[in-house]
Amino acid sequence: MSKDKDGPKLPPKSDKKIIPSPPKAPTIGDKIRAGQLLSNHLRRIAQEETEFIAGPDGDKMATKAEALARLMFKLALGWEEDDIKTGKKKVHNPSAGMIALIWDRIEGRSVPLASGDKQGRTLPKKVSEESKNRLNRMVTGDNGDTD
Repeated sequence: MSKDKDGPKLPPKSDKKIIPSPPKAPTIGDKIRAGQLLSNHLRRIAQEETEFIAGPDGDKMATKAEALARLMFKLALGWEEDDIKTGKKKVHNPSAGMIALIWDRIEGRSVPLASGDKQGRTLPKKVSEESKNRLNRMVTGDNGDTD
């Protein structure tokens, strides 16, 4: 009788595949970190000088952020273009929403809340009002109960 040098043999592998457990749902912290990471990448990419801007002295290189700002102004001011198919000028009217967005950004105001706040309050105004209400309740001793 001969002895195997490798030792005992392993059982044959089965054809059944092991199903991995489903991934865990992301937590709020995971979402915040992902948002911060995305914002950092967007800021970094916005500063890349890869865009050509037509100027009076010819094309010049500009950052993506500058090209995006110029596009926003183009939409806000409206423009004309030649329609290749008909040969006529096509007029694009100014965008009121883009005008408001640019004006708010220039003035340093934040964008109004969009979710169900019919009064059009900005987030800083809403936080300020809520803080004022809480301070008033502390002074008067009101804890918010209706009874």
